[in-house]
Amino acid sequence: MIRTPIRLRRLTASTALAVSLGLAALAAPTAASATTPQPALPQTVQAHAAATWLASQINASGYIPSVTTPDAADLDATANTVLALASAGVATAKAQSALTYLEANVGNYVTVAGSDGPGQLALLILDAHALGVSPTSFNGTNLVARLLATQRTSGTDTGLFGIQDPTFDGAYRQGLALAALAVVGKTSGTAVTQAEAWLSAQQCSDGGWTSYITSANPCNGKPAQYAGPDTNSTAVAVQGLEAQHALGGAAATKALHFLTRAQDADGGWGYEPNTSRAPGSTDPDSTALVFQALLALGTPPSTAKLATGADPVSVLDSFQITLGSAAGAIAFPGINGPDLLATYQAVPALAGVTFAYDLGTPVVTHVAPAKGVPAGGTTVKITGSGFTEASAVHFGPNAATSVTVTSSRSVTAVSPAGSLGTVDITVTSPSGTSPVTPADHFTYKA
Repeated sequence: MIRTPIRLRRLTASTALAVSLGLAALAAPTAASATTPQPALPQTVQAHAAATWLASQINASGYIPSVTTPDAADLDATANTVLALASAGVATAKAQSALTYLEANVGNYVTVAGSDGPGQLALLILDAHALGVSPTSFNGTNLVARLLATQRTSGTDTGLFGIQDPTFDGAYRQGLALAALAVVGKTSGTAVTQAEAWLSAQQCSDGGWTSYITSANPCNGKPAQYAGPDTNSTAVAVQGLEAQHALGGAAATKALHFLTRAQDADGGWGYEPNTSRAPGSTDPDSTALVFQALLALGTPPSTAKLATGADPVSVLDSFQITLGSAAGAIAFPGINGPDLLATYQAVPALAGVTFAYDLGTPVVTHVAPAKGVPAGGTTVKITGSGFTEASAVHFGPNAATSVTVTSSRSVTAVSPAGSLGTVDITVTSPSGTSPVTPADHFTYKA
């Protein structure tokens, strides 16, 4: 989400995981075992608790006050919090009041270095869409048109959104912009094609993305020197391209390989890929973003376990404060007390959704095979759309015994036991359940 570049934050914050953070203690990450079921997304209880704390930070005027200037609004935190609350389905009235405040202050928020900031516009589009407000008529402002108007149409960076220096956020803001355009149905045309091409060209040979490829931050830059591909830029680039169905199979495989190799020994992720497997660099912000990228790639984060047996979902849970007035908030290593940025970053991941989670109700267009035995156990490939955050598959009234999301267009499910006859296969996501059509028929045959 739009914020101070997290690389700069890593340089100023301690990387040691605090045993306790003033107001509350942190739970220790748990290791996976053969006998103890490991947590999987969504982590509904944790997401709701974190979102509830976020909602408490919004004042009666509809904004989150600035830490340095309490009488002024922290518009960036307010915009990010709206999306977090919407993704968790918590405190809708508070989210609406914050969105109303943002509508009245569009100009102040989106102006970056004297021009419209594409990342800020993209975030407002996601906010508005998630709360059912038209992004093309946002208090008289067409956010989509303004975002498209920021795109560079000539030169080396043709297709890049924003005239601002992309050194610290080029791939990040491009991915966020593509995700925002996808949720409003802008998935074709020259602008989108050029935007996809620019971002795709920024992918390094190891599958990751730097914030922006330069001589000071090349693809072969060393993580120890804070250079080269990073997890945050990669995670948001993946989400943007996947939302546009523009991440090819080879590019997706390479991106997944990069994120897998970048995982820390404790099971989480830090900003820089941990090539040495040394523990201690994990932070909740980066772990949350990687979770969202893995979801977009159809890979449940709970399956991304190293030989150490550490469970990634447990790692993210471990950053949540469980006691005191800040209960529910997410803590950041080395920072005393709750961390606002870490909390609004973590909520969507805990809720099991990506930036473009509201891409519409799932639709089933084909199932294969379309028949199986009443005892169940048939592996069925389900094709369609809107499957990125699929949480359940049903064969008639019965839930599938196993569900694997392979992409936004494909889900594999294992049929449960059923009675002789034909049933409808339906897919459920945060956006709803797929409508029943003849294309989803599955027949139980002896």
